[in-house]
Amino acid sequence: MKRRAALVALWAVLMVPLIPLWWHGFSPDADVDALVAASGNWAMAWLAGAIVMTPLARLWRPLARLLWLRRAVGLAAFAASLVHVWLYVRGMQAYAEPGGEWALMGAEAFTPGIFTGWAALILMLPPALASTDAAMRLLRSAWKSVQRLAWPAAALALAHMAVVHDGFRLAMAIIAVVASLQLARFFSVGSIRKAL
Repeated sequence: MKRRAALVALWAVLMVPLIPLWWHGFSPDADVDALVAASGNWAMAWLAGAIVMTPLARLWRPLARLLWLRRAVGLAAFAASLVHVWLYVRGMQAYAEPGGEWALMGAEAFTPGIFTGWAALILMLPPALASTDAAMRLLRSAWKSVQRLAWPAAALALAHMAVVHDGFRLAMAIIAVVASLQLARFFSVGSIRKAL
């Protein structure tokens, strides 16, 4: 019970930066493009954070006891992605006749930048749904395979960020950090300390 409360609390804390973005999304004077980009950046940050927790725990062993919190970080990434999509719909409403935003979204859905975003969201859905205790018990050993969908989701989200939101430099920086930390999986903490 304490763990569940901690997961909910951490998820709520991680969602705090999204609250003003969501709130401003209702304003008719809002810079929706900026809100869409900001919400996407937060979603990417939490997704990358969930992915790097394991290699970070390898570098700093005390973190291993907190890996169970990774579930809240991943769910925050998915929730932030939903806010990102909602703001995107709001942005489309600004360019379309009433009710015409869906036609606009459909028209650009298969362009590379937008398609990668939708594909990333779809791949994030199974891990999100499989994050309950009941789903973990039901899936058993297959649970890890479902959670590994976060990797292609992250790759697609980075491509989306680089193409659509002019975030090429930020995307490359995230890739460099994640790749460096993943390389830590192949080295023991002792060997790294000796190298330093």
